[in-house]
Parts: sequence; structure tokens; C-alpha cells
Amino acid sequence: MSDMDQRNSRSESAAAVETAPVRQPGKFPLKWVIAGIVAFLVIGGTAAYALFGNLSPKQQYLLYEIKTFQKAAEDFEEQNGELTEFQEKIAEQASSTNTKVSMGLETDGVVPPDFEMFMDLLNEAAVTAVTEQDPKNNTSFTEAGIEVGGESLLDMEVYQSPKMVAAKVPDIYDKYFYLNADEYGQFMRQLDPMYDGPEELSFKPLSIEDLELTEEEEKHVQDTYADFLNKELKDEFFTKKDNVSYEHNGEKINVTQLTMKMNEKETKAFINNVLDQLIKDEKLQDIIAKRAVKVANSGASQMDMLNPETVKDDIKEGLKDAKTEFKDAKIPEGVTSVLMVKDQLVIDREMKISAGSSDEADTIAIHTMDFSYDNGNKQDQEFKVEIIPGDGSEAAEILVTNKIARKDKSRTEDLKAELISKMEDAEEAVSFTMKSEFEGENPAKQKITRDFSLGTEGESTGSPVAVEGTIVQNQDVSVKDKYNNQLFEIELSGGDDMAQGTISLKIDTKTKLKEKADIPKVSTGDEVNVNNITPEQMSDIQMKAGAKLQDILLQLGVI
Repeated sequence: MSDMDQRNSRSESAAAVETAPVRQPGKFPLKWVIAGIVAFLVIGGTAAYALFGNLSPKQQYLLYEIKTFQKAAEDFEEQNGELTEFQEKIAEQASSTNTKVSMGLETDGVVPPDFEMFMDLLNEAAVTAVTEQDPKNNTSFTEAGIEVGGESLLDMEVYQSPKMVAAKVPDIYDKYFYLNADEYGQFMRQLDPMYDGPEELSFKPLSIEDLELTEEEEKHVQDTYADFLNKELKDEFFTKKDNVSYEHNGEKINVTQLTMKMNEKETKAFINNVLDQLIKDEKLQDIIAKRAVKVANSGASQMDMLNPETVKDDIKEGLKDAKTEFKDAKIPEGVTSVLMVKDQLVIDREMKISAGSSDEADTIAIHTMDFSYDNGNKQDQEFKVEIIPGDGSEAAEILVTNKIARKDKSRTEDLKAELISKMEDAEEAVSFTMKSEFEGENPAKQKITRDFSLGTEGESTGSPVAVEGTIVQNQDVSVKDKYNNQLFEIELSGGDDMAQGTISLKIDTKTKLKEKADIPKVSTGDEVNVNNITPEQMSDIQMKAGAKLQDILLQLGVI
């Protein structure tokens, strides 16, 4: 695999990690996630089109799609490469992180004396934490504390290893309370005798490497699905037009138009063949199942809740169910996809399909646009999805636009997102806007200011809701010098239509890579197992906790 392929793979996997689903107890909801995972892998298969020479419209269509995807991954790498690489190092090397979080609350109106005292305390309070991590041994140690006016109010220590988790609040009790990983079920049954969940805790976190394809897996996907698509997508589905006029924002250019069009019979045959291929592809099912299990079993959860074979069976059953349900589907207009291509990159894409179980088929229309102009200094982007029910009921639209402008060593972005519900005589919308300014040519050392607003409009929503705020981020990352400093300053207000008040939040983190983590050894000899707390210990704990709480309230002047 080339260096560029590895970087692209890391970028794609990083996005996958950020959007990894939270696991719920019970059967893994694969039916709704298989489609997305498979689509990613199938699209990845077209990367095997290393085609040169006189390409057919079909070959150009597939090749330009993958080139556009690769360009997006390269852009992500350019903007986030240093931070992504540092996060990879964190998963491999020992590190130390210092974090300080403080809040503030201000209001323009008159408030009761008790609330004013609460505001004063909140404005002077801060939470601090120093965390040492050893990923190779899956061990960490955190010292956390609450400060008011710079003075310590309460401290806490947390230790975690593959075998146990332990916590201590020295001011309340001088011993650690610990829980062995293999005694989790016993502990939960003390709280709920009917508990029927995991018996053992697993603290292994999910990393980017857990989602990356091996070279063998990548080769299987590319070889299998490049050949499959080449065979199933017939040449007669594709047409090409050269020198088509395209205009955006007053700028006209000539582009290549590539169209893929399949009628109902062709569309149904293609989708059936895709489902048949996925059902028989044991290797692809293994690839998905292994990663689904890693996602589901990451964090403090239980490995025996899911295993690859169970997930693999669910995948196959889900695909078979989908094929059965698809038998009676109606796709009256088939599917049409139109690409506008400039310099081998897709700048405009339209796709439309109508499908349903009756003649009243629902229509889904998708439009994307990524157009650069003014010598590359300006870039407009759009993503739009329209869902139009065939029975004339409530329609929906998602519209996201972004205008990017580059000048010298800075960049600005103007993002707008809307979720619109359209009814016969009314329209409702939730809108989000964010204007961002990036100062600094090097993405690893930037100041980013984001002004955002979130609002609702429409008759049934009642009074409009408006939330406004600003996020200022100072980022300084260096893999070479082994540090990552991040400072976030956030302000949130209710906007002109709501009660006037401002909430502020400041998060300051400093992380350093190191040769060895400073983690103390916590033995269980003299500490307290939470499964074996005696009534005498519990009484002692309650008494000391009550005394400490009273002491804290005295320090704060509450009593």
C-alpha cells in the first residue's frame, strides 16, 4: 500500500471512529448500518480501476467518482493530518494530559440572592485533571479535583487496568474502592437481582487501527467489487457529452457530462445481483463483523455480548430479508445519476430514484456540488436531499451549503444547514449557521473562531427558538515535538428572542507524549472491594462523607 493510500485510509477511518455508534444491549441493529458500511467498501472496490488510455463512459464514470473521493480524503489529510497522526501516537505511546475546565454564567436581569451566590461560585470554580496513560498495557491513572477561587475543594484519584478499576476520594476515605473486571456481573446483581447483562468489563478503547483494512482485506474488496461492478454495470447504461456548458455564481465553464440511467427492470436486476453477491461474500462479511464487534465492545462493555460469528449470521439474515422485501418493490422510473466533471473531478452530481411497494412511489433526489473559482481562492459546496412521498403527504428536505474563501494565510467558511418539513399549506424548518475564520497557514497551528446560531421556524413550533454562540479554538500540535495543546473558549446565549443570559465554558488541554507513564501501582491488599463492603465500612463512609460535605458547604459560605 502506498504512503498516500495509507494516509487516505487513516483519514477515512478517523471519520468512521468519530461517528461510531453507541452500543445498546441486546441484538445488534445491523439492518440499518450494514448498508452504509457495505456502500463504503463497495465504493472502495472501484479503486482498482487503474485505467489509462481511451476510457469508455462507464469507465470514466467510475474512475472520476473514485478520484473525487480520493481528493476529498487528501483535503481532509491536509487539514487534519498532524492532529490525526498525533491521535495515532496517543494510541501507541505513553502520554500525560493536563486538563482544566471552567465555567461562567452571566445574566442581564435581576436574579434572586441565592442564585446570584450560585453564579459567583460557578464563575470561580474549575475542574482539573492530570491523566497518565499507558496504551500498551491498557493502564491509566487520573488525579482530578474541584477548585474554587484557586483553592482545592475536593480531590479524587482513578486507576484503571485490564483487571480492575479503582477510585479514591482521600478527604472522605483513605482507601481505594475497587471493582475487579471479572466481578462486574456480581456487582450489578447487588443493585438489581434481575440483572442479565455482561459479566465482565472490558476497558480496551477503540482505535483507528481497529477499523483500518489490512492489505489482504483491501485487495479482496477492490478485486472482487471492481470486477463485479464492471460486469453488472453494462456499457449501455452510460452516456457521455463533451463541452457541456456549466454555470455557477456567474462563472461559466465547459465540462464533461456523464450519465448513468437504468430502467426499472435493469435497476431491480442490478440490486438483486448486488444482494446475491453480498450474501455469498463470506470474506466481506468477516471484514464487517470483526469491525462491528470492535465498535460494539469498545469501552466499558462486555466482549461476550457480541462475537463475530453472531454478527456475521445477522448480516447474512439481514441481507436475505432485504432481498425478500425487495421482491415486490416498485421502481417506476428506475435510477438516474448525472455527473458534471472538470479535470477528472466531479464538481456536480445529481441522483434520482423513485421506489415503493405500490404505484405511489416515494422519490429521493440527491444533489451535491463542489465548485472552485476565482483561481481557486473561492469554493462553494452543497449537499441536498429531497424526499417526496408518492401519496402527497409531508415532504422533507435537507440542505447544507458552505462557502469557502482563501486569502493569504487565512480562510473563512460560511456554513448553513437546514432541515425543512413541507406540508400542503405550511413549512417548518430547523436551521443552523456557522461562520468560521481560520487564522494561520499551518493547520496544526491555528486560531479558529466560529460564530454559530441554531433556530426553528414554523407555525407548529410555537415561539421561535434561537441559540447563538461563539467558539474560539487555539490549536498547536506537533508530532515531531510530541505535544498537542488545545484551548477552547465557548460562549452560548439565548439570542434576541429568548431570555438574555450568557454561559461560558473554557477547556484547556495540554498533552505530551513520553517514554514512560507515571502510574502508581495499586494493590488490592488493603483496599476495599465494592462487592465486599461491610455494614461497618458503609457506616464509616457515610459519616465521613457527610462531614466532608458539611465542611465544603462551610468553605463556600453556604451554611
